[in-house]
Amino acid sequence: MRKYLITAGAIFLANLALAWAQGPDDMPERRRERMQDLAIWKMLEVLDLSDEQTGLFLPAFRQMQKQEARLQEKRRRLIDELEQALSQGGEPKRINNLIQQVRGLERQGEEIKEGFFKQAEDILTIQQLGKLILFQDRFERHLREMIRQTREERMRELQEREGR
Repeated sequence: MRKYLITAGAIFLANLALAWAQGPDDMPERRRERMQDLAIWKMLEVLDLSDEQTGLFLPAFRQMQKQEARLQEKRRRLIDELEQALSQGGEPKRINNLIQQVRGLERQGEEIKEGFFKQAEDILTIQQLGKLILFQDRFERHLREMIRQTREERMRELQEREGR
């Protein structure tokens, strides 16, 4: 059964990476939701939570995700403003203000993560906390690598078609 779950997860992950790499045909929000759902599914499998732990952990995790998503959206808007101000030769005071706002959002993001881990410490065992940290690092790295490979393959295919 475990082999089946791992195989199904790998296929789902590969399809997800392919869909993500295909670009703007799919809405970014939908892609992000699918990646988050996959991450949660794999994380729960790795952590092997009890029903009680799951009932406490998932709401805390979802809350952290929502808070991070709001911060990322604010950060994207500020980065766009900063880029525009720099390209238009904006005044240094305005640019400095935007830089400080971006840095403030980055600090808020760290505070959100720290608050989540403090909550998780009350829910998870020390082994589960360790697995959570390893999972997050490895999952993100693995997903980025799959996306990079998929993009490289698409570029090769495009180059081969143009070369014919």
